[in-house]
Amino acid sequence: MNSLRGLGICALLAALAYALTQVADVDQLLLAFTVVVISVSLFTYAASTRRRRHDRRIAAGE
Repeated sequence: MNSLRGLGICALLAALAYALTQVADVDQLLLAFTVVVISVSLFTYAASTRRRRHDRRIAAGE
């Protein structure tokens, strides 16, 4: 595992904690964060499904 990945996650959590202390409307910030996470997850899932179908076609010899 890349040791810098853990550092990046810590930096992200620290930035999120700082943002939560500076923003007056925390609910809106958390809603936006949740929407972004769900969107990225759906995009990743769709890309994974497309890649899996492509790999199966290649393996089948089409």
